Amino acid sequence: MFRMILEGGAPQIGYSQADIIMGIGMVVLFGAVMYFMIYLPQKKRDKKLKEQMDKLMVGDKVVTIGGLIGIVARITEDDVTIYTSAANTPVTYTKSAIQTVVPRNGEADSDKKKDKKD
Repeated sequence: MFRMILEGGAPQIGYSQADIIMGIGMVVLFGAVMYFMIYLPQKKRDKKLKEQMDKLMVGDKVVTIGGLIGIVARITEDDVTIYTSAANTPVTYTKSAIQTVVPRNGEADSDKKKDKKD
């Protein structure tokens, strides 16, 4: 099929119209599977993280993309300062560096109940 496309698109001996339609159908099917297996779950994760970042408050526990765990000390428009250790070492990150907002006890229970209803 690919040789047919490279040679000008005219069907060669051995390629029937059904073969061409089957090949195009396989490409479309592969694209649809990739869309549902990769794009939609990533879009859902991004939406959830955006909601968490909108609700981010001082005192929340967060995990950065580098794996650093800390408590939010200050929030600005683009940056978040967190305390990272028992010595309360402040570190400033951009909001995009926050990977996860660890839910508080009361919110974690309500989120689990909400997910079960969906």
